[in-house]
Amino acid sequence: MNSIILIIPYFGKWPLWFDAFLKSCEANPTIQWFCPTDCVLPKAYPANITFFPTTLEDLNKHVNQVVSANVPLSPRKFCDLKPAYADIFAKQVSGYNFWGICDMDIIWGDIRKFMTQDILEQYDIISSRKEAISGHFNLFRNTPEINALYKQLPDYKTLFEVPEFKWTDEVVLTQYLKEHPEVLVYWPNILCNQERGRDSHQEYHLDRWQWQNGTMINAQTQDEVMYLHFINWKRTMRCCNINFTDTETSFFISNTGMHYQPHTKLEHLLNRFKNVLMGYWVQEKRRKRKLKIKSLKKRIKRKFNI
Repeated sequence: MNSIILIIPYFGKWPLWFDAFLKSCEANPTIQWFCPTDCVLPKAYPANITFFPTTLEDLNKHVNQVVSANVPLSPRKFCDLKPAYADIFAKQVSGYNFWGICDMDIIWGDIRKFMTQDILEQYDIISSRKEAISGHFNLFRNTPEINALYKQLPDYKTLFEVPEFKWTDEVVLTQYLKEHPEVLVYWPNILCNQERGRDSHQEYHLDRWQWQNGTMINAQTQDEVMYLHFINWKRTMRCCNINFTDTETSFFISNTGMHYQPHTKLEHLLNRFKNVLMGYWVQEKRRKRKLKIKSLKKRIKRKFNI
């Protein structure tokens, strides 16, 4: 079996769903996680997670030495550094067949069911997104050639040194790999939740996703995914009733939080009505319309020198 370690630096304050995240990690005992952090370490956590207490400042010094750049490190800037994690955390990835990147706004399903031995043997880079590198889950074969790919990116030091997030992990690296087909990449399917052809972004659903004994199930369709990435639910989640030490083997994930008991029929009815007026896709449509109007106004001003 190919060994895998996922690297997930996290600084600030643990998210409210942290215990549920830990519980889903524990259900994947053959996957290891490494987490540099300045957060207070949990009293109980899975044996397959290693926490590395540090400060952002100390880690920043180490990063600068490794990549030979002056990186203005911040929680958001880590995304630009993800392709360089094998060098930055060389000691931690040593001995593993694959190292990977991931996010914390995730509840894991059965990773090995999707990361099969056949896929791991054939490919050097494996993404959970379709034809694109994924910042929320991506594996890289632990070889000198693959580990040094980030150095082949155009002006990679400039990308690292600017304070703004430059999408080095998902956009820049994706473009490089499409221009270099000699690198064996697996990305034919979306392996996490998807809606309207997009991964991760979804409507404000109640009880739509259920974690069951280490699997992640769409409770409406019964389809299984490798993990749930709730990127646009982070703003709406208000509670998490899941504790890492709980003995329950199933819980629901809604846009409002994580819980053991499903919502009532009345709550579902009210939520559907609310989504008609203020649902995620409704808000997205309004946002895009505002951007178009703003862009149109700018063009008119430029044309008439207003």
